[in-house]
This record gives sequence, structure tokens and C-alpha cells, in this order.
Amino acid sequence: KLRYSRGTAGGRPNFADRFETFSLQTGGGLSLSTLGNQYLKPEKTTEQEFGVDIIAFDRVSLQLTYAKQVTTDQLVAVPLPSLYGFESQWQNAGTIEGHTFEGMLEARLVNRPGLRWSVTLLADRSRNRIVEYDRPCHSEGLGYRCAGEVLGGMYGNKFLTSHDELPAIHANSHDAFQVNDDGLLVPVGFGNSWKDGVAKDLWGTTVVIDGVTYQWGRPILLKNEDGTAAVVKIGDANPDFRWGLSQQFDWRDITLSVLVDGQVGGDVYNATKQRMYQYARHRDADQHDKPEERKKPRDYYTSGTAGLYNGNTYVSWFVEDGSFTRLREVSLRYRLRANRFAPLARLGVDDVTLSLIGRNLLLWTDYSGYDPEVGTAIERIDNFDYPSYRTLTASVEIQF
Repeated sequence: KLRYSRGTAGGRPNFADRFETFSLQTGGGLSLSTLGNQYLKPEKTTEQEFGVDIIAFDRVSLQLTYAKQVTTDQLVAVPLPSLYGFESQWQNAGTIEGHTFEGMLEARLVNRPGLRWSVTLLADRSRNRIVEYDRPCHSEGLGYRCAGEVLGGMYGNKFLTSHDELPAIHANSHDAFQVNDDGLLVPVGFGNSWKDGVAKDLWGTTVVIDGVTYQWGRPILLKNEDGTAAVVKIGDANPDFRWGLSQQFDWRDITLSVLVDGQVGGDVYNATKQRMYQYARHRDADQHDKPEERKKPRDYYTSGTAGLYNGNTYVSWFVEDGSFTRLREVSLRYRLRANRFAPLARLGVDDVTLSLIGRNLLLWTDYSGYDPEVGTAIERIDNFDYPSYRTLTASVEIQF
């Protein structure tokens, strides 16, 4: 069966977006915050959905869906020039186009009297791109708002990780730089290794390479021609795809359901880790169990100008792969029927269902924080967020 649908939906501005807003400063006093805009109108999203449904042998079904969305007059907090006095103003600016691919495969593997086993597999992938933006391009948190940009992109400073990223002035001096055990390119000078910091007492010294002075063994930021730190794309919050696998077993009056889901790809910015670097409270800064050649001074991690911390400015070191697999839910239900248990029938009860449900039971991930499921779909920032709670629920349902 082929299917097609089309629909529109509007998003209204918040009530306060029409008015000037102010911020209360510590110690008293007000500062200008948001300039009001009485001409705001709703943004509008139009979606078209194309799909095909296939059923075979009355046991297997396949649904494939492609959806395309266009959002016009998008509501955006646009930064304002300083002459306005206000930091930003909500405006109808820009058009976003998005698309989603989605598939669902459902199969009844066993379908006998008193015994059933069904499996459902889901997967989807989404992308949204700014196709029009009639305002000056500007940063927006981790993102960058400009025509052609994909929502979910992460922008910030980048530490060099290979000799190919060195400035042209060092074309003949690659031997003076090495990639250390953190995967970062660091200046060591000719005849030295990144492992010589303690042995040769090089930490805290400087090295001059082709007329440029570097702090020995410290990570190097990618620079613009004028010497300022370059702002480049350092990650993408969009996963390659998300997936889910659910199974349900029914045997007589017992039902067991299991749901496992996750995602492949998609970056998380670990701002919690960055803040802990600032005060040397992250386990990475603990050097006691490292061999001498791998030990680094405290400010290798904590420095805002010559260390990984980078002064709370977004930087590539804290971008991590957010792939995960989670045992999302397991539920076990037992239905006690009155026609099989006479005392219930005498009380006027038809049946009683006993349930035990566990949610967020297990998590498999290489993400170094507590939980990669943080932030929003387009800005995944882990900023001291609580992990998903593991819960166990018991219930009794009585039907009269």
C-alpha cells in the first residue's frame, strides 16, 4: 500500500518575545537584555510524507517512510549591534528544510495457541539544513547560524592532531613536533620526544621553532593568519541513525516485553569534563598511576591559555562520540483470571494483572560522562546533567 500525506503546523512566539526584557545584575541594577518586536508572527512548518506498507504471509510487515519538512519565518533570537543597547531580538528570520528516513520491520516469529513471539525493529535518520537566512551569520551556542549550515553542527577551537595541520612556516620542521599519548600534536624541539618531559626536565620551558615560541609539550590551537584561535567545525550532534528493537513473548497468562534502543554516531560536548579540568578534579589529571614518561603537569589540563581547559571556550578536546545501546525497558506481566481462581469471581473481579517494570536498566557506551543522552536534538551539551534514572515499578491492576 502506498501512502501520502501533507500537513502544516504553526509555532507561536512566546508572550514575552514582543516586549523589552531586562536582566537584574548581582549587587543591584538592571541591564538591557532582549529588544521587543511587536511585528512577530508565527513560524510555519509544512510536512510531506511518502510511504509504503508491505505485508507478507500475514506474519511480516515492513513500513518505509520518507518525510520532508520546510519551516518558514523561523523564530530566531538574532544578535543586535551594540548601538541598540540590547543583546538580541526575536525575529522571523530564515527557512529550514529537513528530511527523515524511517523504517519499521515487524514479524510474528511464533503464533500458536498459548504461545506468541513478535519482534519489531525500528531505525531512522534525520537532517535539517538552513537554506535561507537573511541576517548576518552568527554563532548560536555551539552552533553557527548561516545559510547552508546543518543544524546540530558544533563549532569551536581545535587542537592540532597531525603534522598536516601545521602552519606552512613549519613545512621543514615536522621532526620538532610529535603526537603524544593523548593524540595531540605538541612541540618538543629537535632531538626530543614527547616522553622526555620529566626525564629532561622540559615541562615549564619554551622551545623556539622557525622563529615561533611554544611552551614545550603543550597542545597547539589551530590559528588564523592573524594569530587568533580559529573557530571551525569540531563535531556534529546528528547521529548516523537511531534504532530500537523490541520483543514480546506471550505464554498463556504471562507476557514478557523487552525494549533495547540506541544510536550510532552523533557527538556530545562534555562541558562537565571541561569544568572539572579547570579545577584539576577530573580523573585525567591524576598522574599517580602513570609511568614517568607519560606524566604531565597540572596546568597541562587546567590552563586556559596553554592547556586543554581552554578557558571554558568550546574546544575539540571535549567533543566525544555519543553512540550508545540501552536496555530501555523490561516488563513482566501475569494475568490471573477469575475463571481460574474462584475466590476472585466471588468478589466480582474479572481478572488481576500483576506487573513488574524496569526502565533504563543497563547502558553500553564509550562516552566518558554519566549519560550520552543529554541536551537537545540539535545541541547536545553535557553540563552537569543528571543521567537517566533507573526505575523499578510494581503494579497491581484489578478489573471488575
